[in-house]
This record gives sequence, C-alpha cells and structure tokens, in this order.
Amino acid sequence: MSKFSSSLLSVAFVLLVLAFASPAVEATQVNKCVINGAVSYQQDPCPSGQARKQPSLEELNAAEKKKRAAAVAAAASAAAAGRTGSGAAVAASPAAAMTPALVPPAFPTGYRCDGRQHCSQMKSCEEAKYFLRNCPGVKMDGDRDGFPCELDVCRSEFPGAGR
Repeated sequence: MSKFSSSLLSVAFVLLVLAFASPAVEATQVNKCVINGAVSYQQDPCPSGQARKQPSLEELNAAEKKKRAAAVAAAASAAAAGRTGSGAAVAASPAAAMTPALVPPAFPTGYRCDGRQHCSQMKSCEEAKYFLRNCPGVKMDGDRDGFPCELDVCRSEFPGAGR
C-alpha cells in the first residue's frame, strides 16, 4: 500500500467514526440553566435550590376574581355584539337590562342565588330584595312594581303595597 492510500484510508476511517458517533451526541439532552445570574448549558437537570411557594388563599381568590371579571367582560362584549345590527346599536328591553348575565357572587351581602324562588323561602326582606335584583326566575313580585314579597316578609317595609 502506498503512503497516499494509507492516509486516505485513515481519513476515511476517521470520517466513518465521526459519522456514527454524531447521532449519539445529538441524542443527549441539554438543559439551559441560570445559576447565580449566569447562563449554563449542561446535561444534568438544572438545580432547584428553592422550594416551590404555595399560593396563599388571598392570591388564589384574587386570581379567581380576575378570571371571573374577564368572563363577565367577555360575555358583556359578546352580548353587545349580538345586539348590534347593520352597524347600529339596538336598544335592549328594560327586562333584559334587569336580568343579570351571570349569577353574582355572594361576597358583598352573604346571599347567593341558590334556586329559591318564592317569598315563603326567604328569611328577610333584605334577602328577598337581593333575590329579586340578582337571581333569575324568582316569583316574588306578583304586581311587578319592583318591591318583593309585599304581603309576606316585606309587609312592614311596604305598608299598603300589593293591595
């Protein structure tokens, strides 16, 4: 064998070794880590020196409040888009304006819409007013004057009403 063919064979062997070795190099996972402000690339997983902080109840409530506000805003914009025809806004009926799109939370008053519909199910006039203002499907204003339960729990607040 000549010196030239021997070196050519050596080069071919090295190229062959590199060709088979490169897939193994590509298969290894590389992790990009930030350690003390410096970026580091390594095969091992990044060290996690800090324990994951559990969110507080206040943080969870704030996140839920944001999510609900976004849902209400989306529903309101969808309803507004549904009320527009040929580019001009159409006035909604007063009954539609009084009906809430979503059931309001119980936070401010302690009351919540729970399916009760009748005056006999209310414990106070304040509760009946809340249900009439905020809950769909209630049957507490027979004369439709905006005052609930005139002959029952709200009799003393609205004397003479409903007669």
